[in-house]
Amino acid sequence: MSDPVVIVGASTAGLSVARELRKLGYDASIQLIDGDADAPYRRPAVSKGVISGTQSPADVAIPWPEALDLERIAGTVTALDLARRRVTAAGPDTEFELPFSQLVIATGSAARPLPLPAPGGVLSLRDLADGRVGCTALAEAEHVVIIGAGFIGLEVAASARSLGKTVTVIETAPAPLAHAVGATLGNHIAGIHRSHGVEIICGTQVRELRGDKRAEAVVLEDGRQIRADLVVAAVGSVPLVEWMRSSGVELDNGLVCDRTCAAVGTDGVVGAGDIANWYNPLYERRMRVEHWTNAIEQGTYAAQRLLGKADPRGFASAPYFWSEQYRLRIQSIGSAAGHDAVRVLEHDGETLVVAYGRAGVLIGVAGINAGPVIPRYRKRIEQRESFDVLAGLHAVEP
Repeated sequence: MSDPVVIVGASTAGLSVARELRKLGYDASIQLIDGDADAPYRRPAVSKGVISGTQSPADVAIPWPEALDLERIAGTVTALDLARRRVTAAGPDTEFELPFSQLVIATGSAARPLPLPAPGGVLSLRDLADGRVGCTALAEAEHVVIIGAGFIGLEVAASARSLGKTVTVIETAPAPLAHAVGATLGNHIAGIHRSHGVEIICGTQVRELRGDKRAEAVVLEDGRQIRADLVVAAVGSVPLVEWMRSSGVELDNGLVCDRTCAAVGTDGVVGAGDIANWYNPLYERRMRVEHWTNAIEQGTYAAQRLLGKADPRGFASAPYFWSEQYRLRIQSIGSAAGHDAVRVLEHDGETLVVAYGRAGVLIGVAGINAGPVIPRYRKRIEQRESFDVLAGLHAVEP
């Protein structure tokens, strides 16, 4: 009997691989190493419903897919031996090894720590355990300072304002979400937050966090001091790769994979989800995408790759992601990275839709309060439609 397929990580990407393997008729053993005692659950809800208390952990739980006949093993992965084809993990009581015939690496990412000393009362938000802690902390806080105006930071800001908290968001970039949706839409989103009473300070950095056992104030680089009894660090994430350092796999901002999600230089090893830094043939560059829909789609493709049934041209993805803030949905399809042209397609009150081009080609569309409009651009992006013929209200500076 051959060794099983081992999936390291039992969240969205890992379970997507398992589902697709079974769908394609793979009937041998599949083992999943699960380091999260709460998994599986809807992770996007952590920074929205869970932290605000409008959803309980039970509300966001996803039933384990018993029908797939998967072996779930509790443990934290600690090492990879490619030569012996073994994964080492630490369980509740002991360390153990698992042999594999093929391996799926889907360990995801962790919250990036703040690059400065921090007292108590500083929260990072990545998993359901963080959400529980954050729910209690937010209920007790009055003055909330969020460092980082990415999706998680802004979602927490909206949740905190819904509870009547005083909220300040600090961002080093000139606009919130500038890296993801560009300055035009980012500034528009900032305006919506300000209209709800959130103070957003862009273009500056935090110099110091003051407080003894608990955070009391955040000091900016220009000396301004902002009162805080809860600080949320939302400064991005780091892929969980330390357990692979001695294995010989190529690591660079995650697990380096080729266009087919195969780990470069390995045999029978694929990556999926937050950890995979793969070559996206649609954009002809490397990407690492940290969104729920990518984890599902990439996990599905990775399973097909293991069974030799994947599109040999590779996982060509126009990533889709969304965020809900103040009951408004922000959506993006494709990518705004490296754009050299911007066109406003629709602008009416809170609604704004923006297209991004590069070298005359449509590469992404993003918007807020746009209903089903944004996903409809997927095919046009995948077909590399000319940006010059795209109808819009007006062009703006990229």
